[in-house]
Amino acid sequence: MIFRVLGPLSLARGEEAVVLPPSKVASLLAALLVRPNEVVSIGTLQEAVWGDDQPAAARAALQTCAMRLRQLFVRHAIGASSIETVPGGYRFNASGETADLLRFRELARAAEAQSDPDRQLVLLEDALALWRGPLLANVPSGSLHRDVVPRLAEERLRVLERLCDLKIRQGLAASALAQLWDATRAHLGNERLAELLIEALYRTGRQADALAEYRRVKQFLAGELGVDPGPRLRQLELSILVGESRAEPVKAVAVAGPAESAHPGVEPPQGFLGRSAIAASVASRLRAGAGVVVLTGPLGAGKTALACHLAAAVRDDFPGGQLRLDMHRADGTPVSVEELTDRLARRPRPDPSRRGLLILDDVADVRQALAGAPFWPPGDAVLLTSRFGLAGVIARFGGSIERVGGFTPAESVSLLSAILGRERVEAEPAATQALAELCDHLPLALRIAAARLLTRTASLAASVAWLHGNPIGRLALPGDPDMTLLGRLDRAVHRLAPPLVTALLSLGTLDRDPLDLAGVAHRLQVTPDAAEAVLDQLADASLIEDQAGQFRIPGLLRLYAQACAENLRSDPTLTAV
Repeated sequence: MIFRVLGPLSLARGEEAVVLPPSKVASLLAALLVRPNEVVSIGTLQEAVWGDDQPAAARAALQTCAMRLRQLFVRHAIGASSIETVPGGYRFNASGETADLLRFRELARAAEAQSDPDRQLVLLEDALALWRGPLLANVPSGSLHRDVVPRLAEERLRVLERLCDLKIRQGLAASALAQLWDATRAHLGNERLAELLIEALYRTGRQADALAEYRRVKQFLAGELGVDPGPRLRQLELSILVGESRAEPVKAVAVAGPAESAHPGVEPPQGFLGRSAIAASVASRLRAGAGVVVLTGPLGAGKTALACHLAAAVRDDFPGGQLRLDMHRADGTPVSVEELTDRLARRPRPDPSRRGLLILDDVADVRQALAGAPFWPPGDAVLLTSRFGLAGVIARFGGSIERVGGFTPAESVSLLSAILGRERVEAEPAATQALAELCDHLPLALRIAAARLLTRTASLAASVAWLHGNPIGRLALPGDPDMTLLGRLDRAVHRLAPPLVTALLSLGTLDRDPLDLAGVAHRLQVTPDAAEAVLDQLADASLIEDQAGQFRIPGLLRLYAQACAENLRSDPTLTAV
């Protein structure tokens, strides 16, 4: 006989089950079963059976109730020794074979001790399968429903979270969606469940649904509790908006060191769009071992996302494993040579004797790349991303430089559709095109703009007109400093030497497009040779575009320069650098 409390109180033998009718006997049995193998005090049992309305001779009445419970056991051929009278109370003797609550806990503990993920999944699924509906729905005990049922429900939620998290990490996010939908609707303020649902939606390609779920949670927390989402939820939203991978496991790293993925493969970002031609070309070069490959391009072009996409595409060609290192710290400063060499020395590779792939992301300059080059594992393929061309690296090691620019118009529409929803985009094609052009077709700007417009109920055309009024200031996500175009441009521009910053901001206020060498020399009050050198350096930093010897400043950078000039006019105490 199995005693069930993970649902209506019942007795089961094989496929047959008897659900006990509501009664004081049922309350007594439930009070013992929820504390199996523990001494339950007389006072606790009296409260469970009668609550505040206890009879005058409560102890005698409890003894009578216990006698009737033993008679119930006799009718169902259950050993009377299951209930033991002990000093101060009663104890129900049970095991995982006779009580579903104990079996549930045994399976949960076994899963925690198990190293095989597949076996963990089976154990957690078996544990949750023991739950059969509302807890103790047929037990008329106010104290149990007040004090015990919530605690048991919390135990179930913890196991459900573990199961769904494991499914997501094992690539089974789709199978977790139904469980997470039900759980989040039953527990509206549970941020961990919401985080898992959002991540599962994102991993299954439902980016718009993931962002909509984040908005729902945010509105509930603000309206019902008066709080904002926690840092994990906010970071998850940011990852979705910028198209980052949510692959696990990723080791947490300190601010002082570069980000490092500690698994053999670098996972692609969910919802990766476009770039098919360049991806095929670079993948072929990496496989062939044709020297170092540099992905260069402007801020927000998606170089990191492309690198991670490529790593996943060529994973089978690099049995020695893959490693991605961020060449800047979280505060924006480049990592030192010592930090880089330390990370490379501790490179986690399953087979060091076989060829691997090394990705150095956001390389600061040629000097940083060359300083770390002696420590690159010999024979490995090397993929660098940087806003700079890094031609000096290619000159020394051979290889190629691939320019990563903005999206094509079709790719921009696809990205906006993924975030804003296809119906909204298709309903206003002209406004969609205007939004893409305002963002220079850069993935980062498109994601910020689309996420910002998700919170506006106006038409797409009206919202785009609003953005046009102050794009540099309004292409920002409130409460998220890292997702502001102004902040990103500030950091990118001021990585340059001060004279180059001054030159860029000065040229950005010119009306000429494209820039001619004579006009630039006149504007900067330098010789034509010096003007050409400035333009070459700005083009190498992906801050101006070099099109067959003609230079132009992209629209967003021009607006940024104009905003900086306006700030200088309004406050003469400011400086350009």
